[in-house]
Amino acid sequence: MLQTNKKKYTVIALIIAVTFASIAAITPPTQPKERNLKVLPKDISHDSLDHLMDYYKVALSVKCSFCHAKSVTNPKKNDFASDANPIKDITRKMILMTDEMNAKYMHIITHPANDSTALQIVTCNTCHRGKAKPDVADLVIK
Repeated sequence: MLQTNKKKYTVIALIIAVTFASIAAITPPTQPKERNLKVLPKDISHDSLDHLMDYYKVALSVKCSFCHAKSVTNPKKNDFASDANPIKDITRKMILMTDEMNAKYMHIITHPANDSTALQIVTCNTCHRGKAKPDVADLVIK
């Protein structure tokens, strides 16, 4: 009796193993999303990239489709790797501009005497202030 149960369990375990192996063999592997990073670090993590894109959306009060083109195969989705939307190239230039300003100029700005630890940097929000196109009148120092 004990021998019969052992055989049953062995057969059941073997059937389960073969079933899982078959499922794994016919399930196509997921392809990593295509990336087209020309300005941002090529090794940026998916989470970091998502957080950065979320920051850009908030700083400009826009949606992903503001910079990213629609997918040719599914117009309800964005093609994040595509360069078809010219705004994406403008965005890249703006990223380079803010990086250059921070690297070349921000360290020479003196900090207020009462807060020597303040970090002075230029960000998208410095000029855009929640607008897709900054108002020049808002940028004038009064």
